[in-house]
Amino acid sequence: MKKNIEVSVIGAGMWGSTLAALLAKKGYSVRAWEYNRVMAAHLRDNRTHSALPGFKLPAGVEVFTELEKAVVSPDLILMAVDSRHVRALARAINPLLEGKKVPHIVAVSKGIEAGSFLTVCEIMEEEIPRARRRTMIMTGPSFAVELAAGAPTKAVLAGLDPVEVQKTRKLMEGGPLKLEPCEDRLGAELGGSLKNVYAVGSGIIDGLSKAAKNSEAAFLIESASELRRIIKSLGGKNRTAWGLSGMGDLLLTATSAKSRNFRFGKEIGQGLAPAEALKRIKTVVEGFEALKTARGLCARHGVKTPVIDCIWRIVYKGNKPSSILRAAGFGTK
Repeated sequence: MKKNIEVSVIGAGMWGSTLAALLAKKGYSVRAWEYNRVMAAHLRDNRTHSALPGFKLPAGVEVFTELEKAVVSPDLILMAVDSRHVRALARAINPLLEGKKVPHIVAVSKGIEAGSFLTVCEIMEEEIPRARRRTMIMTGPSFAVELAAGAPTKAVLAGLDPVEVQKTRKLMEGGPLKLEPCEDRLGAELGGSLKNVYAVGSGIIDGLSKAAKNSEAAFLIESASELRRIIKSLGGKNRTAWGLSGMGDLLLTATSAKSRNFRFGKEIGQGLAPAEALKRIKTVVEGFEALKTARGLCARHGVKTPVIDCIWRIVYKGNKPSSILRAAGFGTK
């Protein structure tokens, strides 16, 4: 593998920093962009990340707050920001790529855009037209904090062009990270976004039942069945729903206190109002916004989603947290 590879990482949060470090260890030149000037300065000066214990950013990673300094002549772009900011950043990146070869583009961000109901990859292709069929999603059962600590991690790299996927997999894979190629990009993106919604519901169950796993398991089965139905109804594949980016990601995110979405739901299950629960978590709870877009997307396609509807009514309409038991197949209490 050639070592004179340039990588642009957009967003130096937990995922951006973790992947920047892994790719720098492969000998690549990594240029990271971070909006938060305080965080960027900390990464530059201390080479550590407050949310990643024991993490050290390699010397091969440069950190900038100016986008044009991070996107110079990349072979690979990693989009690792909150999905709500993807469109604006992709729009700003597009002119920076004019007259240059089109890089491989991989989204680590997961989400569905309000209004358009486009996935992250679809948004980037809309804003960077030359990147059509070269835009991929990395998703699956993975916590950045564990990968950063060296835990063997298997995720999915999904794209429309299998040749592009294989080339990009070879660029990214290494160390503790193993990537499984997938051609069902839409199914993989839906799994990566919707699992955050179900994780909120699973957290509510956990809070209600004081961590009783019996009811949580019943809820996860109902959630997995609904997730599969959504993916298939929108054109994804059954295998994707039951694979790493569907069931695998759901099992991880909806059962662990490392998941912000799970912790958010647990706070609600223990009696906290959703607004107060959000304050407790402090960082972005993807499932909170994803609830609205997931519900709208499914309504547009005529897909019935009793589990998502139940979680939405608890979070946005003030229904009792105990009503989640109906979605798990139990009567309400």
